[in-house]
Amino acid sequence: MPEKALRLIKKDPDLLKEIVISAYLDEIISLGKAAEVLGVTREELMGEFKKRGIPIRTPDREDVLSEVEVITCL
Repeated sequence: MPEKALRLIKKDPDLLKEIVISAYLDEIISLGKAAEVLGVTREELMGEFKKRGIPIRTPDREDVLSEVEVITCL
C-alpha cells in the first residue's frame, strides 16, 4: 500500500475502523486482531458490532491462536 494512503488512514480513526471492520467481515482478520488494530478490547468491539448488527463469528483454530498470541504479548 502506498505510504500516502497509509498516512491518510492513520489520520482518520473512522476510516481505519471501517477498513478493519470490512476486513473482519471478509474473514481476513479475527475479532481479536481487529480489536488489537483498533486499540480496544474484544468486548468493546463486540459491543460496537452488536450496535451495527454485525454478526460475531464463532472462533476457529486460527482465531484462537491469534488470541493466544495477543495475550502472550501482554
